[in-house]
Amino acid sequence: MKSTIVFLALLLYVASVVSQTSAVRYDVLIRKADSLYQVKEFEKSAFAFSDAFKVPDSRIIRNHRYNAACSWALANHPDSAFYYLNYVATKMNYTDYGHIKGDPDFKSLYGDKRWQSIIDLVKANKDFAYSNIDFITVNGFKVEALTAGMQNIKANKPAVVFENGMASSFGSWDIVVEEISKTNAVFRYNRPRIGESENDSLPPTTAHIVNNLRKMLLQKGLKPPYLLVSHSFGGAYIRSFASMYPEEIAGLVFVDPIDFTQKKGDGDLPYLEIGLTQHQIDSIFGKPYNNFIEKLYEEMPGFYVEEVKISRSLYKSEFKECDRNPLPDVPVHFIQAGGYLSNSNETPTIYDREKMWRIENNLKMKRWIARINPLKYGKYFYSSQSGHYIQQDDPNLVISSIKLALQDYDKIKKE
Repeated sequence: MKSTIVFLALLLYVASVVSQTSAVRYDVLIRKADSLYQVKEFEKSAFAFSDAFKVPDSRIIRNHRYNAACSWALANHPDSAFYYLNYVATKMNYTDYGHIKGDPDFKSLYGDKRWQSIIDLVKANKDFAYSNIDFITVNGFKVEALTAGMQNIKANKPAVVFENGMASSFGSWDIVVEEISKTNAVFRYNRPRIGESENDSLPPTTAHIVNNLRKMLLQKGLKPPYLLVSHSFGGAYIRSFASMYPEEIAGLVFVDPIDFTQKKGDGDLPYLEIGLTQHQIDSIFGKPYNNFIEKLYEEMPGFYVEEVKISRSLYKSEFKECDRNPLPDVPVHFIQAGGYLSNSNETPTIYDREKMWRIENNLKMKRWIARINPLKYGKYFYSSQSGHYIQQDDPNLVISSIKLALQDYDKIKKE
């Protein structure tokens, strides 16, 4: 009997090692595919994705197959692109209709009769997955929104409001919302031009978006105070909300936010610390950088371009729109991503990319901690393995942060 037990234990150990080895190999190939995409080696990127998908027992996520479709389309292999698009639409229930409809990676497929079939499938997936989507009219234009946990509305019990990242839709919050809506009312939406929200022809300034959001919340019967949760560029919007209407805020959770604490000269600090001269820094961000931005404007969809323009104006103004008033003394959390995506095939630079990224991360961390230090319930979290989309890579951390902020707000009410 003992030898049998030892043999079974050995089998389990070997299986575990093989599984871990497969996971590592898959991750390496995916990183290689992403790296090749970044340097526009699209055909090589597509084949790297295919190699990754052949790894035994690999955990293939939907975004990886979608990205493979992008690489095949950009490499002018439409049959392979449609194979993966059909796979994510039919077998993986891809729902981000607004994103795929405006994704410039698929421009080469627009004239193919198969394209409309894919779009129709994704639209059907979205309608099924988000059957309770509402279209709220704001200033004469429709904005798509989702509510959940509305049975939890009570006086002084904060609704949890989500603000998306740049040009992103509300789908990235699915896992977080499922848990938080068990105890609190939840509201999420897509800003104008994004998803199926209509184009209101106005620049998405912080003041415009904040005022739109307040109107929608009241239309849905969600009265302040609000716990605002943002990702990336959305941090500029909820910081502005808190600056304009501090009395309506129960808490703020910034998930890997745009650095609204950055002032003039702060952007040069990582380059100076790594050893570059001011002349070298100016050459990097001079004409070549401006040419890159202009090309970006030409290639990317309008909803993306408009938000990039607002982002650039905020940096130039030192985020005065966002930061005109101090943070309210409520629970304020910063959650920072620490997982660096190594792009080994990127063109060489005069500095170490990862070292630069880590220096910049550390500088942001210091500025963010300085902002929350004066607050009674300020907190900082660091997710060492997570990429930028922490709400997907490490959703339990975001969920825990929101729950903790709600608990601390209850303490404030009792004080």
